[in-house]
Amino acid sequence: MEADASADRMTRAPQQERGQRRVAQILEAAAEVFREHGVGGATMQLIAERAGASMGSLYHFFPNKDAVLETLGARYADRIRRRNEEAMPLSLAHLEPNALFDAVLCAQMAFIEETPAFEAVHAAVARHCPAIYDALNQALVGHVGQFLALRYPRMPEPQRLASAMVSVSIVRTVVNLAAQAPAAMRALVIGEGHAMLVAHYGAADAQFGVGHSSSRDVRAPRPSIPVP
Repeated sequence: MEADASADRMTRAPQQERGQRRVAQILEAAAEVFREHGVGGATMQLIAERAGASMGSLYHFFPNKDAVLETLGARYADRIRRRNEEAMPLSLAHLEPNALFDAVLCAQMAFIEETPAFEAVHAAVARHCPAIYDALNQALVGHVGQFLALRYPRMPEPQRLASAMVSVSIVRTVVNLAAQAPAAMRALVIGEGHAMLVAHYGAADAQFGVGHSSSRDVRAPRPSIPVP
């Protein structure tokens, strides 16, 4: 669960619904403060004021700003992981590459566009709490590896691992580049990454064939590449 993933970063993880709502309000306020002031310029006082909370209430859940940042980063990481798993479910390991990477890239890009504080939080978490994104990367590579094992049963395991690592790295880099690019360039950046991934998987399809699954009759939606 999302709350469980970050509970150990809090002074006291809320058990009651009221406390959970308060934590959610604090994290939403912190995201706004981090976006507006940067993580370095943010203070617990600013976060409390934005959340409409007393300092005592804030410190009841978080001992310091680093704990707020870690919790927010852990929640972002969990949402990225879930978006990826929803975009490429193991039941659709046979899906043709164009539709597959439409879904994957659009899902990740949509998350970043829906999360204005992502860039500031991501950069700070990567610097100060690298274990969060190391764990996320391992989870993503693990899921893609499972996906490839179903898609390419004849592909040697070391090659599947290498392919999973490269696929995750390309998606992350392309989405981050698109998020930082001018709005008019985003669709082009996503399109270039999409073309690279489709070519890579197309070549693997030709070499190893595509494994069949009991869910082959299921069809995934084909979201189009977002155009600003």
